[in-house]
Amino acid sequence: MYRDVMQNFINIAKGVNGVVFMDSEGEAVDFAGTVSDYDLKVIGAHFSVFFNQINGFDEQPHSMLITMEPYVLGMYRITKEYFLLVLYVSSYHVIINRFRLRELIDFIKGSL
Repeated sequence: MYRDVMQNFINIAKGVNGVVFMDSEGEAVDFAGTVSDYDLKVIGAHFSVFFNQINGFDEQPHSMLITMEPYVLGMYRITKEYFLLVLYVSSYHVIINRFRLRELIDFIKGSL
């Protein structure tokens, strides 16, 4: 269900190589991208370790960006239990895709 919507986001958005919809346990609910499914799952699994470390804080971040040359990885909270990872080609693409990303997050949030 989510894969088609995420793939549409990737097709429309400029400079997005992958999207992973994750739960707080580190499991990929769904994913789409121009990189391999394996790579997307590995990125999600590694990031979930970091996510679980900050999950216990009283104030949880709404979003964060991690620069991993040459990419930028964006983490966006959907609910306390779910988050979205977006693999951008550059920080420029983070900015130009904000509106489209908000639509994707709202769609997923509305379907939970």
